[in-house]
Amino acid sequence: MRKFIGDRKFYRLLFAIVIPIVLQQFITQFVSLLDNLMVGQVGSSEMTGVSLANQILFVFNLGIFGSLSGASIFATQYFGAKDKEGYQETFRFKWLLGLVIFAITTIIFIIFNKQLINFFINTQEGEYSNPEVVLESGRTYLLIMLIGNLPFIIKEIYATSLREMKETFIPMLSGIIAIVVNLFLNYLLIFGKWGFPKLGISGAALATVVSRFAELLLVYIYIKIKKTKFTYFIGVYKKILSFQSVKRFLPKTLLLLSNEVLWSLALTLILSCYALRGLDYVASFNICNTVTNVFLTVGTSLGNATAIILGNKLGAKDSSDAKASSYRILAFSIIVTIVFSFIMIGSSFILPNIYKTSENIKEVARNLIIIGAIFLPIHAFNTCCYFVLRAGGRIVLTILFDSVFVLIVRLPLAFILSKYTTMSIYIVYAIVDGIDFIETFVGYILIDKGIWLKAII
Repeated sequence: MRKFIGDRKFYRLLFAIVIPIVLQQFITQFVSLLDNLMVGQVGSSEMTGVSLANQILFVFNLGIFGSLSGASIFATQYFGAKDKEGYQETFRFKWLLGLVIFAITTIIFIIFNKQLINFFINTQEGEYSNPEVVLESGRTYLLIMLIGNLPFIIKEIYATSLREMKETFIPMLSGIIAIVVNLFLNYLLIFGKWGFPKLGISGAALATVVSRFAELLLVYIYIKIKKTKFTYFIGVYKKILSFQSVKRFLPKTLLLLSNEVLWSLALTLILSCYALRGLDYVASFNICNTVTNVFLTVGTSLGNATAIILGNKLGAKDSSDAKASSYRILAFSIIVTIVFSFIMIGSSFILPNIYKTSENIKEVARNLIIIGAIFLPIHAFNTCCYFVLRAGGRIVLTILFDSVFVLIVRLPLAFILSKYTTMSIYIVYAIVDGIDFIETFVGYILIDKGIWLKAII
């Protein structure tokens, strides 16, 4: 048991990194919940349309995350090794990838937005969901949100770089301020308060776009003011990215990008499988996923902290401490998320009732949230396993562990159970979620063997 428990120094480092990330992500997801509630006041069909648009944007967001993560594997190790030039090359590489992804996704969303939304709409109407309203609401929301994608990318380039330097407070603070802006503008623009026009879902999208510009501005101003503190940014734009760096960073980055896109696409397709049971189930899963994401922030934040801590240690050639830290983080992830599971179960009796929708949709959402809470510790553990393997550059293993598993196991299972059985949606959801136990066992074995303990710089 001793190997799963760290000393005070370890937990001080872990908390210093993870708490700002947890707070930022928790507040972000909580406001996403409030945002969802506000849109839900407009109507069930509108809420479903926004939900489907957000599923498509989810693929984009994870594409950005995956591309920047490839550079971050190198950046954390460069920072641990105090290699300024190497670190700056990873920063330039992030810009290249971000702009390429922005251009590609913008073209796709503009040309194929209708087809993308229609893909998830089942032909049968729900009791409270109209396919035509769902389609138009989703398209409107998606096209407005495209404006905010560029500031989101630039902010992520800077924010991930700050976190790699163990500076997590400013990304958190800027995120909180942006969230306040978003929430305030939601109130004004969705419902037409204080003389502003009543824009409904268009107002929700505009509020998010403005908040993304605000968040970018705050991060950039802070870096400019504190430029002597962040010396790695000084002179970063005086050179262009070398072809050798591109050759070095690109293979792992493309693999990670593929993993994130495939994983998010698989989850989106799983939602479309559940939609085979009717559009009202999409509304219920929208409520469930929004609530679940609030509580998953702990596991995701611990994963990000894992990548930073282990990456720095591997860059500094401290493999033994890196392995010891991995055990402690995995144990901590389970203990913390068990507590959050009980809180999540309690929330299931409150949060769905706030939505302006049918009692049936609320009841289904409530039961789905309880099921999701049961598997919360498993998802958190698996997330940390993913980041441990990624910290050592074991990208092929992370792909097998992550997206390949979802594509060849969870997705077919969801499709078969949703389309060809009469099982309750609760049983289907529990089986599809519960199959992740396989990942848990495999992940621990891989980490225990230490095959990820590798410096890649």
